[in-house]
Amino acid sequence: MNEALLRLRSLLIWIFVFPIFIVGISAIFLTALVYRGPRLESLIKAVSRIILFSVGIRLQTRGRENFDPASRYIVVMNHVNFFDPFVFFAAFPGPARGMEEEKHFRWPLYGAMLRRIGMVPVDRGHRLRARESLKRAAGLIRARPGFSFTVMAEGTRTRDGKLGPFKRGAFILAAEAGLDILPMAQIGAGRINRKGSRLIRPGQIDIVIGPPISPDGATRENHEEFLERTRAWFLRYVD
Repeated sequence: MNEALLRLRSLLIWIFVFPIFIVGISAIFLTALVYRGPRLESLIKAVSRIILFSVGIRLQTRGRENFDPASRYIVVMNHVNFFDPFVFFAAFPGPARGMEEEKHFRWPLYGAMLRRIGMVPVDRGHRLRARESLKRAAGLIRARPGFSFTVMAEGTRTRDGKLGPFKRGAFILAAEAGLDILPMAQIGAGRINRKGSRLIRPGQIDIVIGPPISPDGATRENHEEFLERTRAWFLRYVD
């Protein structure tokens, strides 16, 4: 497909998806005002799947046997494009909350929805604020024992779809909470959309959920080996 047709198709997709996005986010927000339970989690996952389907993104997930519904995890996923939160909620088998860019909390409606369901804002460009976000995340983990917590591995979207350097936040959280990392790799997302581009190429994203990775005595001060073990697993699937 030539560039002009690709741009036209992408524009039509955005025009088509935006009302669906607004309706879906509104439904989650209004439901969360009066109810927080399994039905809310099902709604979040359903809205995520509808948005992905509307964009033309298909998910193929393997490794669900590595997820134990009776356990909770710090879930680490690679960060590629705008659709990553929807990919995560659509693919992850259990209830979870996580960190989201602080600026997203200033978006009309979407930000209110993020606050209502309990997402944690993070300002990765400000070290002190990022540390405060980790403290809030640790508090949420203690307060919601039935939930896993997700962190995007690189902290920001990669421009080329390749695996970027890992931030340490997820590994500090896992070490201090005594929770395993559950690695979750997405493959092919960079072909669909990339940071800095509004072009969309509908296609399939393959999700691989890996075996849990134990902290094995890692601490806030000594977590590098824990981080490298997790990154080594991702490099088996993501360049």
